[in-house]
Amino acid sequence: MISRTILNKSDSSIISHANIINTTSKIGITTNDDGKFTILTEPSDTLIISFIGFQTIAVKSSEIKTTIYLERAIYTIEPYIVLPYKNFKEFKEAFTNLTIEDTVKHKMNRSIITHIKPFDPSNLNGGLSFGGPISSIAAKFNKQIKDRKNYECLLLKDAYKLMLAKKFNATIIEQVTLLKNDTQIDSFMEYCDFNKKFIEFSSQYILFNQILNCFDEYNNLPNSD
Repeated sequence: MISRTILNKSDSSIISHANIINTTSKIGITTNDDGKFTILTEPSDTLIISFIGFQTIAVKSSEIKTTIYLERAIYTIEPYIVLPYKNFKEFKEAFTNLTIEDTVKHKMNRSIITHIKPFDPSNLNGGLSFGGPISSIAAKFNKQIKDRKNYECLLLKDAYKLMLAKKFNATIIEQVTLLKNDTQIDSFMEYCDFNKKFIEFSSQYILFNQILNCFDEYNNLPNSD
Protein backbone atom coordinates (compact mmCIF):
# COMPACT_ATOMS: atom_id res chain seq x y z
CA MET A 1 0.00 0.00 0.00
CA ILE A 2 1.28 3.46 -0.90
CA SER A 3 0.11 6.99 -0.08
CA ARG A 4 1.06 9.84 -2.37
CA THR A 5 0.14 13.44 -3.30
CA ILE A 6 -0.54 14.78 -6.81
CA LEU A 7 0.27 18.41 -7.65
CA ASN A 8 0.33 20.68 -10.68
CA LYS A 9 3.94 20.89 -11.89
CA SER A 10 3.65 24.51 -13.05
CA ASP A 11 2.56 26.03 -9.72
CA SER A 12 2.48 23.13 -7.20
CA SER A 13 -1.27 23.57 -6.75
CA ILE A 14 -3.34 20.63 -5.51
CA ILE A 15 -5.01 18.37 -8.08
CA SER A 16 -8.10 16.87 -6.48
CA HIS A 17 -10.22 14.14 -8.09
CA ALA A 18 -7.37 12.92 -10.31
CA ASN A 19 -7.81 9.31 -11.49
CA ILE A 20 -5.42 6.53 -10.41
CA ILE A 21 -5.78 3.01 -11.84
CA ASN A 22 -3.73 -0.04 -10.87
CA THR A 23 -3.40 -1.89 -14.20
CA THR A 24 -2.74 -5.21 -12.42
CA SER A 25 -5.52 -5.30 -9.81
CA LYS A 26 -7.86 -3.01 -11.84
CA ILE A 27 -8.46 -0.99 -8.65
CA GLY A 28 -9.28 2.63 -9.36
CA ILE A 29 -9.45 5.59 -6.98
CA THR A 30 -9.35 9.40 -7.05
CA THR A 31 -7.40 11.95 -5.05
CA ASN A 32 -9.16 13.76 -2.20
CA ASP A 33 -9.53 17.53 -1.78
CA ASP A 34 -5.90 17.71 -0.62
CA GLY A 35 -4.62 15.88 -3.70
CA LYS A 36 -3.77 12.75 -1.68
CA PHE A 37 -4.56 9.10 -2.40
CA THR A 38 -3.84 5.68 -0.91
CA ILE A 39 -3.94 2.49 -2.97
CA LEU A 40 -3.00 -1.18 -2.59
CA THR A 41 -0.09 -2.09 -4.86
CA GLU A 42 2.75 -4.52 -5.38
CA PRO A 43 6.21 -3.23 -6.36
CA SER A 44 5.76 -4.58 -9.90
CA ASP A 45 2.32 -2.98 -10.43
CA THR A 46 1.88 -0.09 -12.86
CA LEU A 47 -0.32 2.90 -12.03
CA ILE A 48 -2.03 5.06 -14.63
CA ILE A 49 -2.50 8.60 -13.32
CA SER A 50 -4.66 11.07 -15.23
CA PHE A 51 -6.66 14.26 -14.91
CA ILE A 52 -8.51 16.32 -17.50
CA GLY A 53 -6.22 18.91 -19.09
CA PHE A 54 -3.04 17.19 -17.89
CA GLN A 55 -0.73 14.61 -19.42
CA THR A 56 -1.50 11.04 -18.41
CA ILE A 57 1.45 9.14 -16.92
CA ALA A 58 2.16 5.45 -16.35
CA VAL A 59 4.64 4.60 -13.60
CA LYS A 60 5.66 1.51 -11.64
CA SER A 61 4.59 1.42 -8.01
CA SER A 62 8.18 0.96 -6.84
CA GLU A 63 9.30 4.10 -8.70
CA ILE A 64 6.60 6.52 -7.54
CA LYS A 65 7.91 9.46 -5.53
CA THR A 66 6.16 10.91 -2.49
CA THR A 67 4.87 13.83 -4.55
CA ILE A 68 3.71 13.30 -8.12
CA TYR A 69 3.69 16.26 -10.50
CA LEU A 70 1.42 16.33 -13.55
CA GLU A 71 2.15 18.56 -16.54
CA ARG A 72 -0.43 20.45 -18.55
CA ALA A 73 -1.45 18.58 -21.70
CA ILE A 74 -0.63 20.05 -25.08
CA TYR A 75 -2.78 18.46 -27.78
CA THR A 76 -1.07 18.05 -31.12
CA ILE A 77 -4.06 16.65 -33.01
CA GLU A 78 -4.64 19.02 -35.90
CA PRO A 79 -8.28 19.95 -36.59
CA TYR A 80 -9.61 19.51 -40.09
CA ILE A 81 -12.56 21.11 -41.82
CA VAL A 82 -14.73 19.58 -44.53
CA LEU A 83 -16.25 22.14 -46.85
CA PRO A 84 -18.74 21.87 -49.71
CA TYR A 85 -16.01 23.58 -51.73
CA LYS A 86 -12.35 22.71 -52.37
CA ASN A 87 -11.24 25.04 -49.56
CA PHE A 88 -12.48 27.89 -47.37
CA LYS A 89 -11.13 30.53 -49.74
CA GLU A 90 -13.22 29.14 -52.60
CA PHE A 91 -16.32 29.08 -50.36
CA LYS A 92 -15.72 32.65 -49.18
CA GLU A 93 -15.25 33.92 -52.73
CA ALA A 94 -18.40 32.14 -53.94
CA PHE A 95 -20.37 33.52 -50.99
CA THR A 96 -19.16 37.13 -51.16
CA ASN A 97 -19.06 37.42 -54.96
CA LEU A 98 -22.61 36.22 -55.53
CA THR A 99 -24.17 38.92 -57.72
CA ILE A 100 -27.85 39.39 -58.38
CA GLU A 101 -28.52 41.30 -61.54
CA ASP A 102 -30.74 44.33 -61.14
CA THR A 103 -33.01 44.30 -64.19
CA VAL A 104 -35.15 47.24 -63.13
CA LYS A 105 -33.66 50.50 -64.42
CA HIS A 106 -36.30 53.22 -64.11
CA LYS A 107 -38.66 51.41 -66.42
CA MET A 108 -40.97 48.47 -66.41
CA ASN A 109 -39.18 45.18 -66.96
CA ARG A 110 -41.22 43.21 -69.47
CA SER A 111 -39.94 39.90 -68.09
CA ILE A 112 -41.95 40.47 -64.89
CA ILE A 113 -45.32 38.95 -65.59
CA THR A 114 -48.30 40.10 -63.59
CA HIS A 115 -51.60 38.28 -63.83
CA ILE A 116 -54.67 40.12 -62.59
CA LYS A 117 -57.85 38.14 -62.37
CA PRO A 118 -61.37 39.54 -61.83
CA PHE A 119 -62.27 39.83 -58.17
CA ASP A 120 -63.66 36.58 -56.85
CA PRO A 121 -65.00 36.65 -53.25
CA SER A 122 -64.32 32.94 -52.93
CA ASN A 123 -60.61 33.51 -53.60
CA LEU A 124 -59.34 35.67 -50.76
CA ASN A 125 -55.66 35.02 -51.67
CA GLY A 126 -56.01 37.21 -54.76
CA GLY A 127 -54.55 36.51 -58.18
CA LEU A 128 -51.18 38.30 -58.07
CA SER A 129 -48.14 36.20 -59.09
CA PHE A 130 -44.61 36.99 -60.20
CA GLY A 131 -42.12 35.18 -62.40
CA GLY A 132 -38.90 35.84 -64.28
CA PRO A 133 -35.92 37.44 -62.43
CA ILE A 134 -37.77 37.60 -59.11
CA SER A 135 -37.99 33.79 -59.05
CA SER A 136 -34.31 33.60 -59.95
CA ILE A 137 -33.40 35.95 -57.09
CA ALA A 138 -35.40 33.86 -54.61
CA ALA A 139 -33.78 30.65 -55.85
CA LYS A 140 -30.26 32.09 -55.48
CA PHE A 141 -31.06 33.41 -52.00
CA ASN A 142 -32.48 30.06 -50.87
CA LYS A 143 -29.44 28.21 -52.20
CA GLN A 144 -27.15 30.65 -50.41
CA ILE A 145 -28.93 30.00 -47.10
CA LYS A 146 -28.88 26.23 -47.67
CA ASP A 147 -25.13 26.25 -48.44
CA ARG A 148 -24.46 28.24 -45.27
CA LYS A 149 -26.46 25.79 -43.13
CA ASN A 150 -24.64 22.82 -44.70
CA TYR A 151 -21.31 24.49 -44.01
CA GLU A 152 -22.18 25.15 -40.33
CA CYS A 153 -23.40 21.55 -39.97
CA LEU A 154 -20.09 20.24 -41.30
CA LEU A 155 -18.17 22.44 -38.85
CA LEU A 156 -20.16 20.99 -35.94
CA LYS A 157 -19.45 17.45 -37.14
CA ASP A 158 -15.73 18.23 -37.36
CA ALA A 159 -15.70 19.68 -33.82
CA TYR A 160 -17.41 16.51 -32.55
CA LYS A 161 -14.84 14.28 -34.29
CA LEU A 162 -12.00 16.32 -32.79
CA MET A 163 -13.49 15.97 -29.29
CA LEU A 164 -13.68 12.18 -29.68
CA ALA A 165 -10.11 12.04 -31.01
CA LYS A 166 -8.80 13.93 -27.98
CA LYS A 167 -10.39 11.40 -25.60
CA PHE A 168 -9.46 8.23 -27.51
CA ASN A 169 -6.30 8.25 -29.61
CA ALA A 170 -3.01 6.41 -30.16
CA THR A 171 -1.15 8.46 -27.54
CA ILE A 172 -3.65 7.55 -24.81
CA ILE A 173 -3.55 3.88 -25.86
CA GLU A 174 0.24 3.91 -25.58
CA GLN A 175 0.10 5.49 -22.10
CA VAL A 176 -2.52 3.08 -20.75
CA THR A 177 -1.36 -0.19 -22.37
CA LEU A 178 2.36 0.63 -22.72
CA LEU A 179 2.23 -0.57 -26.33
CA LYS A 180 4.93 1.05 -28.45
CA ASN A 181 4.44 -0.44 -31.91
CA ASP A 182 2.21 1.71 -34.13
CA THR A 183 0.82 -1.34 -35.92
CA GLN A 184 -0.13 -2.97 -32.63
CA ILE A 185 -1.73 0.25 -31.38
CA ASP A 186 -3.81 0.60 -34.57
CA SER A 187 -4.82 -3.05 -34.36
CA PHE A 188 -5.82 -2.69 -30.72
CA MET A 189 -7.88 0.47 -31.36
CA GLU A 190 -9.69 -1.34 -34.16
CA TYR A 191 -10.34 -4.27 -31.82
CA CYS A 192 -11.79 -2.01 -29.10
CA ASP A 193 -14.18 -0.32 -31.56
CA PHE A 194 -15.74 1.87 -28.85
CA ASN A 195 -19.11 3.46 -29.60
CA LYS A 196 -18.92 7.22 -30.21
CA LYS A 197 -21.52 7.91 -27.52
CA PHE A 198 -19.54 5.81 -25.03
CA ILE A 199 -16.39 7.85 -25.70
CA GLU A 200 -18.32 11.13 -25.52
CA PHE A 201 -20.05 10.55 -22.18
CA SER A 202 -17.45 8.40 -20.36
CA SER A 203 -15.17 9.88 -17.71
CA GLN A 204 -11.43 9.29 -18.02
CA TYR A 205 -11.59 6.67 -15.31
CA ILE A 206 -14.34 4.66 -17.04
CA LEU A 207 -12.67 5.01 -20.44
CA PHE A 208 -9.25 3.93 -19.16
CA ASN A 209 -10.74 1.02 -17.24
CA GLN A 210 -12.54 -0.18 -20.36
CA ILE A 211 -9.30 0.14 -22.36
CA LEU A 212 -7.59 -2.11 -19.80
CA ASN A 213 -10.42 -4.66 -20.01
CA CYS A 214 -10.13 -4.70 -23.79
CA PHE A 215 -6.37 -5.01 -23.51
CA ASP A 216 -6.72 -8.17 -21.39
CA GLU A 217 -9.01 -9.68 -24.02
CA TYR A 218 -6.70 -8.54 -26.81
CA ASN A 219 -3.67 -10.20 -25.19
CA ASN A 220 -5.57 -13.49 -24.96
CA LEU A 221 -6.42 -13.54 -28.64
CA PRO A 222 -4.52 -16.10 -30.77
CA ASN A 223 -1.66 -14.44 -32.66
CA SER A 224 -2.36 -11.09 -30.90
CA ASP A 225 1.34 -10.25 -31.08
